[in-house]
Parts: sequence; structure tokens; C-alpha cells
Amino acid sequence: MANTNEWGLTDRGFRRPTYAELLDALEYKARELFGSTANLTVRSPLGLFLRIFAWALNLLFATIEDVYNSRFVDTAVGTSLYNLGKAIGLRLLSAQKASGYLQVSGADGTTVPVGWLASTTAGTQYVVVTAGVIADGSALVPAQAAIAGPDGNTLANTITSIVNPMEGITGVTNPAAFDGGRNVETDDEYRERYYQSVDYAGGVNADAIRGEILQNVESVYSAIVYENDTDEEDVDGLPPHSFEAVVYGGLDADIAQQIYRRKAAGIQTHGSTTVAVISAGGQTYNIKFSRPTPVSVYIKITNLTTDEDTFPADGEAQIKQALIDYLGGTVNGGLGIGEDVYYNRLPAAIYTVSGVIDFDLEIGEDGTTYSTDNITIDSREKAVTDGEKVSISE
Repeated sequence: MANTNEWGLTDRGFRRPTYAELLDALEYKARELFGSTANLTVRSPLGLFLRIFAWALNLLFATIEDVYNSRFVDTAVGTSLYNLGKAIGLRLLSAQKASGYLQVSGADGTTVPVGWLASTTAGTQYVVVTAGVIADGSALVPAQAAIAGPDGNTLANTITSIVNPMEGITGVTNPAAFDGGRNVETDDEYRERYYQSVDYAGGVNADAIRGEILQNVESVYSAIVYENDTDEEDVDGLPPHSFEAVVYGGLDADIAQQIYRRKAAGIQTHGSTTVAVISAGGQTYNIKFSRPTPVSVYIKITNLTTDEDTFPADGEAQIKQALIDYLGGTVNGGLGIGEDVYYNRLPAAIYTVSGVIDFDLEIGEDGTTYSTDNITIDSREKAVTDGEKVSISE
């Protein structure tokens, strides 16, 4: 018989017995009470009762195990996991809608109203969120996907259909990709963010400020914090006793709010962007931070050889998107701030598209001069690319 002293909460943690162990223990006890000749077979009344009771106990131990595991980030799931995150100010990221800009063409003076719809040929719809007026034949208006989720992410020049025609509007397209659409954060993603929040609960150091921005500001893809904790001027470009957050993605107001929430009193912020934040006491503080300077990366793929049986019809578009995802575009993450572009890492992104056999690859920064050299990115720069900067030829 299994040792029941090893069940439940032990000095090695919680030990949940199996159904077989529970049934074995019940049968052992039944023979103590009713004798060794007691009929405990599966067809006997007592045997049936013991099996039903073992099943119920198995469910009970499973529930107790879940309660025990809910105390730890590694094993908690669902609401229990999110409640653990709340203790350090970490909230679950909700589903997000892809966003970008629509270029609407038509007669000058025509207003593109809020709620005007356009779609891809596949039927994914996008709605205008801020009205615009057509001038010089077109208007660039912000829009977002009608529904949340990754299905709203789409490449440049794919939103070309007018859903609700209006007088004065003749066409529509998206000059750049729509991105940022995502489903509700999974438990694994939430758990990973929890572990990335270094010294998050109570610290006010550079890592804690970075963690505050990354964890609590939506659509932030990369952030880094520089500090000068000396009395000397211009240490890493910073005045004495100050720090500078360099942030890629997210809204200015949201970033400033989280910096103010985490920074220590009396320490000044530094950067090229200034946002006024009102404290709980009604005072106004100017919070400064910086945006990284984008470094355009041009990619030229020639002599592309593919397997016609496995290479998808939109394979070239998938190659472009794979490179955008790796390097980063104007609305997605990719490489972090200050990360160099290593030439020999780009082929791996291209080979993620099925059917790619061989190709020649060159990269550059101006769209004219290409080579196989790495591209150096400074500490306050960010490598970016888009579909227009990637050329493919067979």
C-alpha cells in the first residue's frame, strides 16, 4: 500500500496521490474492517463504492493541488496568475487592434468622416478613427482594424477596397503596414513579462524604470534607460543626477506617466520629448524622455530560387514580412534599441518561408549602396525597415 503520509502537503511541497494509489489505500482499509476475504471486485457493491469514492477523492486532491499551485508564478494559471502579477503592478494585456494610416483619394474638400470603412480583398475591415479633409487629391487619416486580433495586421498597399462609398471619395490604400493587432495575452506571455520585470515591485533604479515602461505601456516594443549618478556634466550625454529613457513605440502620455510613477523624488529626467504630468497633489511636472533615431535598412535579394511546389503564392510578401518582423518596422518591434544589424543573421529570417532554396543577399542604409557588411547602430538608434525597402528578384 502507498504511504499516505507522503500525500498532501509535505516538506517537499504538495504531493497529489494518483487514482490507483487512492483505490489501493481504500481497499487496504476495507480489508482491515471487513476481513481479508471481503469481495472488493469491480462488480461487487463494496468494490463499486470504493471506486466511486476514490474518483471523488481524486477530484478533491486535484482541486487542493490547484489551490497550492496558485501561490506560485511558475504553476499558477488564469486569474490566480494575474492576481500574483497585480502585487507588483503588472496587468494583463488585452486584445489589441491593428492600427496605421489610410491614404484616401478623391475630390479636394471632401471630408473623410470618423467611422468610414475600407477593407482588404480578403474582407478584413478598417475604420477611420480621426476625420480628415482631402487636399491635393488625397488625405492621410489614422485608422484601426474593426476587430481586435492578429488578423488585422496587413502589409502595405493591401487595403484597397471601399466598404461604404461616398461622393467625392474615389480610392483608398495603406502606404505602410498595419500592425499591433494581437490576441489577449496568454499565461506564458504574462509569466515571461513577470520574470522580465527586474526589481519591479519596489525599485527605482534604471532596470525598474525600464520594466515599468515595458510592462505597463501598450505597444512599447523596446526601451533602454541611461543614467548619470555623478556630479559630472555630460556623462553619456546626461546632466548630473539624471536619467534618460529611450523608448520605441507607445503613446507619449502613457510613457511619461509610467516614468513619473517610478522615478525617485528629486531626480531629473532628460530627453528630447517633454510631457506634462499632473501629480496626485495637483502639481505639474515636465517628464522628459527620448525616441530612438530610426536607421533605415535596405535589403536587396537577388537570384531567388524556390521550390514551386512548396513556395506559397504570396511567398515574396512573406519574405518581406519576415524581414520586417526581425529588424522592426515603424509599428512593430524587431531588434532592440542600439542593436546592430548582423548580415549573417538575416538569411535565417528568409528561410522561415517554406520553399526558399537559395538567394543572394545584400544590405545598405541608403537604398543605393549595398554590401555584405554589418550595419552599426548607435545606443540611441533603432534599425527599421518596411516593404518598400526590401527588393526581391529572381
